[in-house]
Amino acid sequence: YDACRKIAILSSLAFGQQVDFEDIYTEGITSITAEDIRYATAMNKSIKLLGNSWRVDGKIYAMVCPMLLDNAHPLSGVNDVFNAIFVRGNMVDETMFYGKGAGKLPTASAVVSDVIDCAKHGRKHIICIWEEEKLSLKSVDDASRKFFVRVSEGTEAEIAKLFGDVEKIEADGVSGEFGFVTPVMTEKEFAGKIAELPGFISRIRMEED
Repeated sequence: YDACRKIAILSSLAFGQQVDFEDIYTEGITSITAEDIRYATAMNKSIKLLGNSWRVDGKIYAMVCPMLLDNAHPLSGVNDVFNAIFVRGNMVDETMFYGKGAGKLPTASAVVSDVIDCAKHGRKHIICIWEEEKLSLKSVDDASRKFFVRVSEGTEAEIAKLFGDVEKIEADGVSGEFGFVTPVMTEKEFAGKIAELPGFISRIRMEED
């Protein structure tokens, strides 16, 4: 929920209109297991909880969920009390803002800064730098990406029938199952295929490299 509120604020700043956190699809990390981490290691990737917002063909999406990142991605090294904001722009390309986002001293610094700001401005109304008009987010059902899927053994024929060419993944210390990476597809397409796949265990979305 913390990440959801943060991406709501950042999205309001980025796109210039009010984004409400209640409208953002949010999924936590409670379903992530030790087996998922072993698969991530086998793929040279890391699992991170990301708050994402992006625009495609004039449509704006936002979501919070665990995602698989390549270890070469700048966000893969963000750990402990550190937070980072990774931005892709049409002119600036890729930039990242990184620092401590938790812990008693960084939190106290932010709170005291806000208190001082309130004291300085007294009863003045501080105008936000985005419009009050609410931004209409596109359903994440229409968002496209690859997915990492875990299934029980013996489902290869069904996988080929539903997904076509996939990348099979095996991990040390994991038996009785295997993983695979799907082609790019929408969330809605993926949900429909998974409903027909026997032996489905779990899935993690994949961030583009």
